[in-house]
Amino acid sequence: MVLVERCLGLRPRWLPRSVHRQGPDRRDLSSFFWRQVVAATPLEPVSSPNYERGWNALNELIRSDGTWAGYQRNNFYVNNHDGTFSDVSGAVGLDFIEDSRAFALADFDRDGRLEVVLKNRSAPQLRVLRNALRELGASIAFRLRGHKSNRDAVGSAITVDTGKLRQVKFLQAGSGFLSQHTKEVFFGLGESAGPVRATIRWPNGLLQHFERLPPGHRIWIEEGSDQFRAEPYASSPAHEDQEAAKTAALPVAAPSASQTWLLAPVAAPDFSLADVAGRVHTLAGFRGRPLLLSFWATWSPLSEQQLRLFQKRRATGAIGGLEIVAVNVNGSGEANQARNFARENGLRFPVLLASENTAGVYNILYRYLFDRRRDLGLPVSFLIDERGSIVKVYQGLADPEGVEDDSRHVPATAAERVKNGLPFPGTWFGGGFHRNQFTYALAFLERGYLDQALAFCRLALESDPENAEAYYLLGSVYLKKQMPKEAHDNFERALKLRPSHPDTWPDAWNNLGMLAAEKGDDEEAIKNLKEAIRQSPHHVIALQNLGNVYRRARRWAEAQAALEMALRADPDDAEANYSLGMVFAQQDSTERAYTYFERALQLRPDYPEALNNLGVLYLRTRRPADAIETFEKCNRVAPGFDQAYLNLAKVYAAQGETEKARAVLHRLLEQHPDHAQAQKALAELGR
Repeated sequence: MVLVERCLGLRPRWLPRSVHRQGPDRRDLSSFFWRQVVAATPLEPVSSPNYERGWNALNELIRSDGTWAGYQRNNFYVNNHDGTFSDVSGAVGLDFIEDSRAFALADFDRDGRLEVVLKNRSAPQLRVLRNALRELGASIAFRLRGHKSNRDAVGSAITVDTGKLRQVKFLQAGSGFLSQHTKEVFFGLGESAGPVRATIRWPNGLLQHFERLPPGHRIWIEEGSDQFRAEPYASSPAHEDQEAAKTAALPVAAPSASQTWLLAPVAAPDFSLADVAGRVHTLAGFRGRPLLLSFWATWSPLSEQQLRLFQKRRATGAIGGLEIVAVNVNGSGEANQARNFARENGLRFPVLLASENTAGVYNILYRYLFDRRRDLGLPVSFLIDERGSIVKVYQGLADPEGVEDDSRHVPATAAERVKNGLPFPGTWFGGGFHRNQFTYALAFLERGYLDQALAFCRLALESDPENAEAYYLLGSVYLKKQMPKEAHDNFERALKLRPSHPDTWPDAWNNLGMLAAEKGDDEEAIKNLKEAIRQSPHHVIALQNLGNVYRRARRWAEAQAALEMALRADPDDAEANYSLGMVFAQQDSTERAYTYFERALQLRPDYPEALNNLGVLYLRTRRPADAIETFEKCNRVAPGFDQAYLNLAKVYAAQGETEKARAVLHRLLEQHPDHAQAQKALAELGR
């Protein structure tokens, strides 16, 4: 009985698929932040994959309807002027439940009362709260304009003296998280109603003094001028009915249907699907004319209503040149329900039966269309132009007449898309709108949709031919497709371009090293892996792979050194612990092998290779009972892993317990019916 080797593997940088949740989910991510981000913060200023993965996962979970303190009500505190504050959030109506992230203060109606602007992650995303305070105490506001200093006078210090009270405030840029208060500086004057003295220290050091400034005014001062302009506060607008104000503050219900023109169209993934009559259709076959692709299911009443509306419109002959295709996502076991619905309702447009793969692809496509990552709801329809790009999305019921009109007025230019896609006109200064094809390619790769990942990698390179990360990702796709030459070529292309991510080159060298190792060229593999480590000394994957190449070459000392470096970089890497255990096991240093196998299993209890080889070590050290227990555990936690079954059967056979051996082999054949070794072993046991 020999130790089972774990195959040398190419390990890309990209995150494994994320866990997605949809709908109202109040599980807060604050604990996740402390456990997976803060706890993984490196103590030294070095790259940390675990820290990066923690942040990436947190951001993905937030976008997927997770909440990060999102259901904590807003707090508003009043200064009691004795070193304490009172929470008056509920009393003043500011304790909103929305996920507020930023606020700013500004006097919009110029009445001397500061309004509050709240920016929320959840709807309503923006609240402007007018200050309806009836009695305004004595106050004064300053608006500064710099000349030698910066125009907005940022950095100025204003000292206000009323005789009884002296206050100092600074005009600053950035008042909080992604927010900026008004550049007017307000002072409350308490009970003082007399003239105010003020001193301005400008950012360049200039001091100016002003006397007899009137309270209740906005004071305009320009740098270097001894004059000032006093503007009285405007009259406060009439106070609206308080009950009406409370009603207006209630959350607005989400609409049951919505439609969105895309600022940047996205290529619709191709498919080949049979319709309810068995005829096969491809998406490419509809190219050249506008198409509405509508996803539905028989368990969704709105979906069925949508198709009836389409058929009613088509029966009038009013659809024109728009092609309608319905895609049923019931599942293969419920195809007859879709056929029956199409027949009973006389649908005269193609009704396709989605494969699990097609449903998954369009679910990912939908998730990444918008910043809020949600699964495909039903019904949902995509308007696709003549070139095969999705230009508009209809969520919920779509009006057939409106869809028909949209199909005749698909925007042809970026300016037209902006006009249709934004809720109001204006000038956009942020550059053009672009779809991140790389994100789509990565999302499809993570979930195993390799053809779509390949297509979006190519789109990413069409828009940016110098994108090193896109070439790296393309190489990773070819790896998954078991096309080593194409993978090799694209990793090399990535190395010829300037990366935007610091790990792109080291990861490319690592994967080139492992491609060489898979071909049996250990020297080339070692050279490439060393280059990855030279560029990123704490690259755990490259260190582990280098150790495994040395181990395969039986260069024990070098293997041990590389793997120990990997563990210094990340002591909690289960695979590095396992690989170092293999180095000692292959040199018959069983006690040290035990230590690292057990450590690997502490970190990853369902690690089948570690469990199996720990069982082999138990047999070597004449502990058959422990070996049997370990092999059985391996079979429970990893029922698809074959070696533990074979080893357990050999142990039972050696002990003369042939019935138990046969039972184990039959369990293996349940998992792998054509397993040649299991069949041979059963034959030797006489079945």
